Formats: sequence, structure tokens, C-alpha cells
Amino acid sequence: MSHNANNKSKNTKSEFQHLNLQQMALLSLALFLMLFSFAETAHAQQNRAIKQDLFSVSFSTEQQGWACGRWGSVLHTDDGGKNWDLQDSSTDYALSSICFSDPQNGWAVGENGTIIHTGDGGRCWERQKCPVDYFLMGVCFVTDRKGWAVSEWTTILYTEDGGENWQVQFTGEDYCLNSVSFCDPQNGWAAGEYGYIYHTSDGGRTWEHQAGAFAFSEEAFELVGENTLFDVYAVDPNRAWAVGIDGHITRTLDGGTTWEKVESGVKMAQLFGICSDSQGSTILIGGKGLLITSSDAGKRFSVPEITPPVTYGWLYRIAPRGSNGFVAVGKDGWIYLSDKKGISWHRSSAGM
Repeated sequence: MSHNANNKSKNTKSEFQHLNLQQMALLSLALFLMLFSFAETAHAQQNRAIKQDLFSVSFSTEQQGWACGRWGSVLHTDDGGKNWDLQDSSTDYALSSICFSDPQNGWAVGENGTIIHTGDGGRCWERQKCPVDYFLMGVCFVTDRKGWAVSEWTTILYTEDGGENWQVQFTGEDYCLNSVSFCDPQNGWAAGEYGYIYHTSDGGRTWEHQAGAFAFSEEAFELVGENTLFDVYAVDPNRAWAVGIDGHITRTLDGGTTWEKVESGVKMAQLFGICSDSQGSTILIGGKGLLITSSDAGKRFSVPEITPPVTYGWLYRIAPRGSNGFVAVGKDGWIYLSDKKGISWHRSSAGM
């Protein structure tokens, strides 16, 4: 089933991208391509951006945080998430993932091979050259120099100079990788379609396929595979979690030698984001119409207090907010902040 992306025809690539976008739309990801209207005033653009779907969030300290989403929206807070301001991201492309290594250096990636970087906390964002024109789904930096991004065609990009130069570090099967997470400069995981999970313990010099399967059933005359994963979170070199469609949750406690399914009581809801505290004891999962938490490393899950509820929307990503708790972003610019334990959540006024 492996193919080299460079050998694909443009038509095949276009059809595959269109299929992926249709699939994500059906799962309420809403990462479809749209044209940006330059006729709007700056004030109207700011109001629309704050109300646009948000796909990722990253805090570098308890107070400094950023979120990104549709139309190239980038929002910034310097008071722990109470207030958010729109930054000029220098792009109109949808941004699917954002990561800050410190209060000054951050990256966001997205549609059409978009990679943008700031070295001054977001006052100025500049485009970086990407070696592929795929839809980049996830980005993770462990220092202000070393970072990874993942995309379609099972492609993993790597930089060791802060993004001045990006290179293809790995490409394998013809599937989309939706998320990448490193717990330190050596140990990381990438996850995506059909339950595929790849792991590295040497900073990406080698990537090992640990989970996931895909095949064609001659009896049913259809494609069959494991549950697509939308997010992966590395706790430490031994522990990592991943979540996906139909309430699927999986984890490893041995560096990925084995991955086990975790029962949470959630059946068919799509799970888009997962996060934990630094000890791995508090686990938080967000998705379509729900947010669930565990305070005992995943043994039991419960629904926390959420004001207002997320029943008729979705949360796409969750991230630590330093020692102040957690933050979740999603539909229509929703931004939810939690207490230190993730037990009580309230929506920020910026996402009202």
C-alpha cells in the first residue's frame, strides 16, 4: 500500500485532498477551503475572526497564549485567557495547529503548505518555506529550534533551525497524519487516519509504525481500517494517549510497544483533542458536544461543570495553561478556561 508522494499525479493528489476534506467536514472539523473577502473593513475582519472556528491553542506561560483557526485567524492573550486580541497572521489560509516554544517564538501551520512563524510574540508573523504543498495538520516544537509538522501522505516535516529550513523527515503510507506530539527532543508520536501511529525515540531520525491498519475487503468490496485518530498527546517517553472517531481512546504505557483501548463511557461521539497535566494523572478529552475528564490517569471519566454547555457544538483542541489549569477551543471561536484541576469550566468572553 506504500507509495511515494512525489510519484503521485496531480489529479490523484487532488482527489485525495478533496476526499479528506469531505470526511473532516462530516465530522464537524470544518477545515474546508474558502476565499477571503478583501472588501471587508478591518473592524469587520476582527469581529469575524474572533467568531471563526478555532482549531488549536498553545500557552507558553500561565498568562501568554495563542489560538488559531479559520481564515488565518490568530488570537493572543496576555492575561491567562480572559481577554483575546486578533493578531495579523499574514495569511488568509486556514490554520490547523499552533505551537509556542516560549513567549516569543511560535509557529502555526495549515492549508496549502502554510507555515508561519513569529519571533516577537506575534506582533509580526512571517511565512516560512515549506517543501510540500499539502494540508499541514499538526505542529510541535520542543525548543525554539527543533520542531515537527505532519500532513497528508503520511508526511512528517522537521526543522532544526527554527523553521528557516524545513525538510521531509519521513513519508510512508497514503494517509493523513492529524497530530504530532513530543514530550522531549527525542521522544514523540504522530497519529492519523485508520489508527496509524508512528513513534520516534531518536528525534525523528527513524519513525516506527506502532499501530493502525488499512486493507481492502474482497468479501465486502470496501475499504476497511481501524478508527481514525485526530489527536495524540505525549506525556513522557513511556506514556502517550490518542483519540478519534466513535469515542475511540487508546493509550500506551510502555513507549508504544503495546497500545490499549480505554473505555470512557463515550460511544459514538467524535473525539478531537486530548491533553493531560505534566504528571499524566489528569486527562482531558474534548469532542463533538462533549468534554470529559479523568483525575486518576484514565481509570474513570466524568463530565465536568461546563458553563455554558457544549452540547450543540464541538471542542477541537485542549492545552495546558501552565499551573492555572487548561484551555479548550472550538466552534465559532469558543474559548473555555478551566480551574487548576479541570473540574470546572467557563467560556471566555472572547468566545461568547
